[in-house]
Amino acid sequence: MQSVLAKIISFIMSILAFLGLVKPAPAPTATLDSYAVKDGVVEYCFSANATTGYAWTFEVDGDCVELIDSRYVQDDRAEINGVALAGVGGAQYFDFRAVGEGRATITFTYGRSFSGEVAKVVVSVVTVDADKNVSVYSFSEKSL
Repeated sequence: MQSVLAKIISFIMSILAFLGLVKPAPAPTATLDSYAVKDGVVEYCFSANATTGYAWTFEVDGDCVELIDSRYVQDDRAEINGVALAGVGGAQYFDFRAVGEGRATITFTYGRSFSGEVAKVVVSVVTVDADKNVSVYSFSEKSL
């Protein structure tokens, strides 16, 4: 029964997409645990698994960039033969846009907020020039 329902929903979504009423998510430019820079925007991508209670958070020290998008995308292997799989991971994306000249340090933390447990910390230093071009000065995992 779930297989039939999944196919019906998929068919309806296809029709809505064809009519332009539903737009697919943009394809990511960064690969897992990396970043990509394009047109004054730096996109960070980190592997994540929302089902574990862990989540990525961030702090920005500096005012030359601002967050314009944050999204979680479940892995394509989230279902087999139309049956959803539990516990499948994915990727967390953070897009920052240049808003002024300067330098900022963005610290990403992967942990469980309810327990204070931290599994990973990544620090990225970005610079923005007068023309709002973004450069990633450094991108590294911080030892805990």
